[in-house]
Amino acid sequence: MARGTADRGVNTAHRTRTTRGTEGGSVRPVHGAFQHSMLRRCFNHDYRDPFFYMITITTHQRRPWFGVCENNACTLSADGLLVRDLWYRIPHDTPQIELSTLCLMPDHLHGIVHVTEHMEKPVGVPLRAFKSQCTSALRKRHGDAALTLWNPGYNDRVVWRRGSLRAYRHYILDNPRRYCLKKAHPDLFRTVTGLQHAALPPDQRWDGYGNLFLLDRPEKLAIRVSRKASAGEVAALREQTLTEAAQGTVIVSPFISPGEREIATAILDAPVGDVILLKPDGFPPLFKPNGRYFDLCVQGRLLILSRSVATVHGGATPLTRETCLALNAASAHIAEADTMEVIGKR
Repeated sequence: MARGTADRGVNTAHRTRTTRGTEGGSVRPVHGAFQHSMLRRCFNHDYRDPFFYMITITTHQRRPWFGVCENNACTLSADGLLVRDLWYRIPHDTPQIELSTLCLMPDHLHGIVHVTEHMEKPVGVPLRAFKSQCTSALRKRHGDAALTLWNPGYNDRVVWRRGSLRAYRHYILDNPRRYCLKKAHPDLFRTVTGLQHAALPPDQRWDGYGNLFLLDRPEKLAIRVSRKASAGEVAALREQTLTEAAQGTVIVSPFISPGEREIATAILDAPVGDVILLKPDGFPPLFKPNGRYFDLCVQGRLLILSRSVATVHGGATPLTRETCLALNAASAHIAEADTMEVIGKR
């Protein structure tokens, strides 16, 4: 469901701009730095500024208050209709906000809000007011003064580019379809920790997400492409890889270098081909693959592996040369040293 505003005003300012203030709410120290109490993505951004923001808010204990998903669509309950109507009231209370795409799911909502001009208070203030209004309305409706509707805080992403805005809108509107697919294939959408398998390097602890049976396949091929490889060399390896994949070989790689990512894109676009993707930084809570990787997961064509590491919210593991070499070595081990490699001219 969507009520539109124009795409005007997508701000393309550089991401490291200086903030004039921080969003309301406490902060707490994490490893010598500070972490906002909300689930924010951009810690040096002024949330009073004109931008598009994609917002995600989840219900307490992921209780499905708002409806049911069937046949790739979400049918709203009376509670869901009430929450939807309160969402559309946000601009009445805060005229500097316009609403774009909204999708209410049984246990969460995704919405894009557009701050059209600099506000005195950050965007989190009207969002907290919205959450409070919803809680009060449902407490009154159900006659339960202790009812807890939402999880604390919310998740936001600052939309920096117009292309990103279109991608986020597609992601939001495609949510019911993905939700139904995950319900239909639960074994393909869960993280398994502490994997035990002969194909995995024995000196490390591994976690996995997706089709674990790909590890059992006898034909696996590791792909490694140097950043020095020429376009012609990458194109030749891409065609070889697609041929192998079409014959049932599982392609194994972290897909880090530009050449490796080009090959990954070709496999994603192909009608057949299975992939084991090595991820450097673990699986955060509520992890799920995005875009074409999601569709590959539904088809049972994807397994994501990562060494078991502690993930810290709000930060990414630095991708060092040592990490890349370790991932390539693990790929070769999983493929039993069967590797196609392009080094390029030195």
